[in-house]
Amino acid sequence: MSIDELATDYDVGSTIRGRFKLVKLLGTGGMGKVYKALDLLKEEAKDRKPHVAVKLLNDNFRDHPEAFISLQREASRQQKLSHPNIATVYDFDRVGGPGTAVYITMELMEGVEIKDYIRKKVIPKKGLSFEKAYEIIKQIGAGLTYAHEHQLVHSDFKPSNAFLCNNGKVKTLDFGIARAVENPLTGDLTQTLFDPGKLGALTPAYASHEQLDGKEPDIRDDVYAFGCVAYELLTGKHPFGKMPANQAREKGLTPPYIESLNKIQNAALSGAVAFFRADRSPSVSHFIKELEGKELLPKPKYVNRKESKMGVYSVYIIALALVIGASVFFFTDININKKLELADKEEIVVITDEPLVNEKIPIITMQDDLKLGGKSPVMVVIESGVFHMGITSSVRKNEGPRHTVKIKKFAVSQNEITFDEYDIFAKATQKKIPNPNVKDRKKFPVNFVSWNDANDYTKWLSEQTGQKYRLLSEAEWEYMASTGKKSTFWWGYEEEPNRAHCALCGTKFDTSKPTKVSSFEPNVFGIYDTSGNVSEWVQDCWHENYKDAPNDGSVWAGGDCSIHVVRGGSYASPQQSIRNAKREKFKTNKKLSRIGIRIAKELP
Repeated sequence: MSIDELATDYDVGSTIRGRFKLVKLLGTGGMGKVYKALDLLKEEAKDRKPHVAVKLLNDNFRDHPEAFISLQREASRQQKLSHPNIATVYDFDRVGGPGTAVYITMELMEGVEIKDYIRKKVIPKKGLSFEKAYEIIKQIGAGLTYAHEHQLVHSDFKPSNAFLCNNGKVKTLDFGIARAVENPLTGDLTQTLFDPGKLGALTPAYASHEQLDGKEPDIRDDVYAFGCVAYELLTGKHPFGKMPANQAREKGLTPPYIESLNKIQNAALSGAVAFFRADRSPSVSHFIKELEGKELLPKPKYVNRKESKMGVYSVYIIALALVIGASVFFFTDININKKLELADKEEIVVITDEPLVNEKIPIITMQDDLKLGGKSPVMVVIESGVFHMGITSSVRKNEGPRHTVKIKKFAVSQNEITFDEYDIFAKATQKKIPNPNVKDRKKFPVNFVSWNDANDYTKWLSEQTGQKYRLLSEAEWEYMASTGKKSTFWWGYEEEPNRAHCALCGTKFDTSKPTKVSSFEPNVFGIYDTSGNVSEWVQDCWHENYKDAPNDGSVWAGGDCSIHVVRGGSYASPQQSIRNAKREKFKTNKKLSRIGIRIAKELP
């Protein structure tokens, strides 16, 4: 049987491209499956090692042309790496023509993942001897150091991303994400095409505090993960009990002292897993040298770059690198010869000299009577004002250009529309009630509603009240969410825990689903959940950027009306994606667990 169209059309015994016969399933993960395969050309040539590993990627790659292009670029760079402690990628291709499944061929390794080695060999012994552990640590470090020296950063290292071969050789591999980042010594970076964050995720136990907070990647993130793995090899335990770094920092945890090591070695381990980059070992090679236990080395000074009181101008560029199971890794390239202008480095944080003053303002609310009985959602009056919409960045082009907008007075729902509010409409119009199995649904935001559903709800409210209800314009939404300020989030410029219901935001609520409305502090306008919980449909059709956007805050006519704009981020979003300026697009009929409704009312 031959594979032709879909990644799901394979099985052991299948042959890809008439060359690679799948003989054994080696591993399965979120990005696809890895097989042991017989290379028929090698067999014909009587090659002594005719077997390779073949990784079939899932449909995310078939559906994203940018992913394929970026993968080709990163695979090309990876192929140029030659190091005994880095697994080898041979090639990648599609199983057929454009739009078919993507596969990668790579070195076939026999042995055990370090994750399983720790579970079977290290934990029962409560740690390896220093000599035995150091031999593994040194090999892993050699591969990482080689990649770092070539301005390549891993970004998702963990025990399952290192492989102990039967011959004693240790090789680094990756089935997660890799990112192109700034060289901390130069500030240089390169751009890639595709954001794999949409297809992959961090591993919280091995992600640095900065990664969990959504900060731009850095080679010292690798140092943190590597330090955790080294500690596990020496003790059989994670230095913080596999607690994510942000939680461990909040609890004031420190790595337990290892009695079998000297003070210098313990200090080296503590320096590798320090919660903040400034306190962390600056490189893998620096950490390994200190781990020898002879001396603590002075840290190199990093180049000072232009800063403001709120932070550093920075950007991360995410590169594609996805591998699973017993497979290889991709590292991403940092082009140290190419300089970007300062404006290009503006990404998450919008730097401004304007002080952020969250002064208290009077909050005026209103409700309208419904013809069938009951009240409309509670609405908050938003007075007219002027603000700067969007950001200035050549990286996030769809969030710019920044432009001045004058907003007219309007009212907005204080909360995201809840199930109990939407259910009245659904029953009255004989619409299907969304997500009916939600328990205690009364104060949860309605979800699994399309833009069409949201728009129909506002039309029904208008008929029931005799008032003009609609979805917010994009400009109204951003003004309402930002409270007219230039700050990144409604509360300020910096990411802060427990401000919103989102992934890795320090919330006490279950981040696999929305939580009740009004569970967090409102913004200065008295509006709840403008960041996180569920994203919110707005009235505007999709435009690729703000060029020629209206400056009066009105709904922008034209654009691609098969797609509509969603704002605000959700429970599933990292904190970097609940910024005031963040915008997304979805098909008008799309229904997702993470998308809900917020409404506007026109005022005289």
